[in-house]
Amino acid sequence: MLSIEEIQLLISCHYENENPHVRRAFIFCLYCGLRFCDVKELTFHNVDYSNQLLKFEQNKTKGHSANSGVVIPLNEGLLSLIGNPPADGDLDALIFPLPSYESCCKSVKRWVKRAGINKHISWHCARHSFAVNILNNGANIKTVASLLGHSGLKHTEKYTRAVNKLKENAINSLPELKW
Repeated sequence: MLSIEEIQLLISCHYENENPHVRRAFIFCLYCGLRFCDVKELTFHNVDYSNQLLKFEQNKTKGHSANSGVVIPLNEGLLSLIGNPPADGDLDALIFPLPSYESCCKSVKRWVKRAGINKHISWHCARHSFAVNILNNGANIKTVASLLGHSGLKHTEKYTRAVNKLKENAINSLPELKW
């Protein structure tokens, strides 16, 4: 998982031959919680610019769940990562034209290392980081479940355990109380 501070380190880190599409897509996932399989298929059709919304069907649950549709509000930062539709008006164009999953993972691994973050970070860590960070910032579990496209709270509760562990670590970081 990446903390807010580590995410800022990543965002400020650039290196030679970085893939700008991988960079934008990974940052987008850190701020929206999308899976790789969903972010790689986003097109400009998925963006409602007038209402600042991203609407898509999750690949993992498409056809298996009535809750496969996800709607995510987009702020100015997220809209700037998406960018404008192509000049030719092709709304079927991919927002993030990404190489293979393996190539994207290698790019993220290289980027994390260059940013001085000594952690094993996979693409799925972006989703996990998003959930834990917004829970830490006060979002309620139902909101997090909805943003992640979970059909129920049981899938989202695993992220609250990480938050509880952070709370425990925070309390235990104080000097031992002797009175």
